Amino acid sequence: MVLAPNTVGASIGVAVHYRVGFRTEPEGRTGLAHLFEHLMFRGGEEAEPEGYLPRVQRAGGFGDARTRQDVTVYYAAAPASALEMLCALEADRMRSPSLSERNLRTQTAVIDEEIRLMVRNRPYGNHPWALPRALHRRSENVRDGYGETVDLAAFDIALCEKFFADHYGPGNAVVTVTGAFDHRTAERLVRRHFEDLPARPTVRPADPPEPLPEEERRLTVLDPHAGSPAVAVGYRMPDPVTERADYLAHLVLAALLGQGGHALLRRGPTAAAGASSLSVGCGLFGLPLDTVGPDLLTLFAVHEHERDAEHVLDALDGTLDALAAHEVAAAQLRATTARWVSGAMRELADPGTRAQLLGLREALFGEAELTHALPELVHAGVTGEHVSRAAARLRASHRAVVRFVPGRQAVPRDIAPETTA
Repeated sequence: MVLAPNTVGASIGVAVHYRVGFRTEPEGRTGLAHLFEHLMFRGGEEAEPEGYLPRVQRAGGFGDARTRQDVTVYYAAAPASALEMLCALEADRMRSPSLSERNLRTQTAVIDEEIRLMVRNRPYGNHPWALPRALHRRSENVRDGYGETVDLAAFDIALCEKFFADHYGPGNAVVTVTGAFDHRTAERLVRRHFEDLPARPTVRPADPPEPLPEEERRLTVLDPHAGSPAVAVGYRMPDPVTERADYLAHLVLAALLGQGGHALLRRGPTAAAGASSLSVGCGLFGLPLDTVGPDLLTLFAVHEHERDAEHVLDALDGTLDALAAHEVAAAQLRATTARWVSGAMRELADPGTRAQLLGLREALFGEAELTHALPELVHAGVTGEHVSRAAARLRASHRAVVRFVPGRQAVPRDIAPETTA
């Protein structure tokens, strides 16, 4: 249980994280974690017949759910008066989900449509999924979260009930409450609704380490919906637990390279020639510290001509070389970290987002407090020397490069090895 009261405002956020995601779903069951999120979102048996979301909306709130590599989260934000109702709904979901063959088939069809809209028929729809497929070798680290159609079609209620029993017990969950509430009252409500839930063992799959790549890996994706070619680059991040200082330096390095109008790869002598849009970030979904598996620093750039991909790579390599050899100017480092911290603080102002982030870091690392400490760790703890060391580390590591080439004869989810380096 994580309780983070805030006397400012009149709303609350409630999040329940389960330590299961698309990296940890059973082998041969790709997409099961995401499908089960859809099934569970309707709520438990006590939420019937209308379901979870209409009840939250009627109380003046909203709710949603997400499946990530290692967690699935159900979250809501609402007026403070709805706290007990949200606790009751989440406990009911954890106790007795409303599973039916009809809902299973409905949600399978919904996910098929998601795949069609978000991957197959969307320009650059294979980004960011192509990067881990190129860089990693272990099957659990290359999944895209949606799953394969053949696996989705084979799921049945018995399998879903087993998945619930294995992964959705109280011992595999973190309940987080943020916002305008009294600490003792909230603790009493959470205990009232969750403490009587029956305990059951959690199945934790083996998670062997992902080996570091031993060479640069290049892939080409033929994309029938892309209007212009693009290039994506992925590097392995340092371990956020055992190499935290280096991990934080990579966050700042990513911001220096491609975040904000004055980023090094966006303007000035180090700008990537030919790139019409460019972004650099950390984390598969752009959120740092959101997995215990191998994490990525990524670049994605859309450019005018196919040859411009090499110009982008040259600009990236040259900028990393320069940062490795010479520390970034102190004024630019201060401006970059201040902008990063400002964005992080804005996120924490929303109780729903704050509940998600606190619960996420508690579920993954046992450190909910890391969410509040992160802005200061970045602002005061990352120096020019740290950034230079991070740049040198990227230059010395083996990366993945994925080129997106407009082409009408491609099957959008197919990825082919590049024939030229």
